[in-house]
Amino acid sequence: MTPKFAPLGGTSFAPAMPMLSVSADPARLAWLGRALGSLGAVAPAPTEPMALVARIAESGPAVVFIDFTELPCGQNAPGTLSRAHDASQLAQAVRDACPGVPMVALGTLSSPVSAVLALRAGVRDFIDVNGNPADVLAIVKRLADERPEPVSRHGKITVLLGARVGMGVSTLAANLAICVQKRVTDRRKTTALLDLGLPAADSALLLDTQSELHFVDAVRNLRRFDETFVNTAFARHSSGLALTALPADLAAMRSISFASAVSTLNRLRAYFDHQIVDMGGFTNLEFVAQVAHAADDVWLVCDPNVTSAVSAKAMLDALNAEPQDNTEITPLKPSLIVNKFDAALNFGADQLAARLELPLLAVLPERAQALGRAVNQGRLLSDLNERDPYVRALAPLISRLAGEPAVATKRTNDTKAPTLGHLLPTFLRRS
Repeated sequence: MTPKFAPLGGTSFAPAMPMLSVSADPARLAWLGRALGSLGAVAPAPTEPMALVARIAESGPAVVFIDFTELPCGQNAPGTLSRAHDASQLAQAVRDACPGVPMVALGTLSSPVSAVLALRAGVRDFIDVNGNPADVLAIVKRLADERPEPVSRHGKITVLLGARVGMGVSTLAANLAICVQKRVTDRRKTTALLDLGLPAADSALLLDTQSELHFVDAVRNLRRFDETFVNTAFARHSSGLALTALPADLAAMRSISFASAVSTLNRLRAYFDHQIVDMGGFTNLEFVAQVAHAADDVWLVCDPNVTSAVSAKAMLDALNAEPQDNTEITPLKPSLIVNKFDAALNFGADQLAARLELPLLAVLPERAQALGRAVNQGRLLSDLNERDPYVRALAPLISRLAGEPAVATKRTNDTKAPTLGHLLPTFLRRS
């Protein structure tokens, strides 16, 4: 089997999506721009695997060009890989995480190793950068003709974060997911709950549903995803809600890359109208940041006390820290959900949101006893008592997830507290 060095041309095509060029050589981007002319814009892409996959997930390129040209002999620093070997790792990361994205290798026939490595990395098409620029046009046109029709569904992803362990994120995620699933009357529209929080698999206990396919299994089987696999492999609650969770042995998470995990979430958009991702208590903030940046909405859950506020501030700072590879990222600014609110604590939700510089999305009342009784009965509070203050406070969140007009709800109590102004700024400055 050999790469397709000079495919036949296709029909005229104006790509609706951008193309990406992965190269350490700025001249390569300019060369592609000249070769493509007005066919489409080519943007530079990161040369680090996770950052590249994140950029692909964000921009949805029609084609990704990966530079496999070797550095001249003697120019590789001692102990480092050649550019072609680096490109091979990038191509494998894209192939594993984004199997539907066409890749085109850039190389030279005078250095056959680049073509061989591209083929081994799963790149089907090869362009000789010293050859005829018309080959670039021909390949891009053919790939456009071969591109499958887009899926009819592009579900949303909502990530729930916890400022620290014990914020009630798993309870909130389970109640929200069930309510959203029950709200939808069209059986073709489904919701999935991905429990990636710690302790692992709390949602399976709350929902009394055994999840045989854990999240690592789902990532490993990404290439097998189709309607049949998704409908049969994922655990289903009696409401129709799909469920998967972290494996019992968390060491298995080391066998998958962050990029492939994010790609799994993006792939599942085609099969679920909404994914609610519980990441409460997850300690690897690099992974949390990758998932959060791939989401449509990010909600930070925090209870009303100073220590939780400081933890929330530290988490936000860590999530928005500059990556080691200096890749530019869009700062995360999640919406705030204040949970376990009790006006008697003199800790204002509005003021907490102002100090964290986050929009306040919802205030959920303290209902530890009612929630505890529901769990002890093997039920969710939303199933037992729809009139409970906690369940009623979920209404605007459920409406938002279900794509319905926002439901106005009256705050349980006044969320402003005069004493907070003297305490919170001091603690946040210390953090």
